[in-house]
Amino acid sequence: MEKITLEPTNRGRTWLSLSHGKEQYEFAYPSVIGTHQDCFKALNADTEVRPAEGLELALLTYGAYHADNLEDNEEWKEVRNIFHNNYIRIPIRNLWIPQECAKTIESGGVLVERDIQGNGLDTKMEIPNIKTWNKNDYGIHISQDKNQKFIPFGSYTLGEHTKESFAKDSYAIAVLSQKGAEIFAQTAVDTELKPWIQGVDIQTIKVPEQRVSLLCEGDYRLSLSGYYWDSGIGSRAFGVRKKTGEN
Repeated sequence: MEKITLEPTNRGRTWLSLSHGKEQYEFAYPSVIGTHQDCFKALNADTEVRPAEGLELALLTYGAYHADNLEDNEEWKEVRNIFHNNYIRIPIRNLWIPQECAKTIESGGVLVERDIQGNGLDTKMEIPNIKTWNKNDYGIHISQDKNQKFIPFGSYTLGEHTKESFAKDSYAIAVLSQKGAEIFAQTAVDTELKPWIQGVDIQTIKVPEQRVSLLCEGDYRLSLSGYYWDSGIGSRAFGVRKKTGEN
């Protein structure tokens, strides 16, 4: 795993900084609070940030759980408290599709959709025709615009993982990226927590179920959760500082 370096907090508007490889990331603190829709609408209205996603959220997790490496670490510790006492929203929504409804796809599974605008459950996700989509080495089908990914049943595992199995799990990779899944799993192991994936068991449902994704800690596990409703006014979401040229 590439070296990740936490850096002292810059005062003013508080920015939680860390570097990974040649890239530096700065997360706006405090986070925004509210429903899935509220959180991402607020982040999109902020001219300095955009919603953190994928690898960035895995790095945020790393920073929160390695805060003891910094003297100036109170804000990072507070982020960890959010994982422990609440949860952190991901700009992703999921459609869990049972086999009997998988008419335009190869099998049942889960459709993962990038949801930067925070639509959540306000609009209905539709089952796509994935015949023209590309398929990567992890069995993930990716739409042409890369905003949707379909993970067939059998390519992901719900429940407890090892560090190695989580880093190779197709759902974890679809949501966090390949490198992000590796970092998230390593963070769990570093802090004696179990890497975990929560989702809807498609073998127990008759119709597709639409949910949103979260990160949280609980019951000795560090979880990537894909089965939550989008309500919950106490949930948090983080923005990352925009880089030059980003809208």
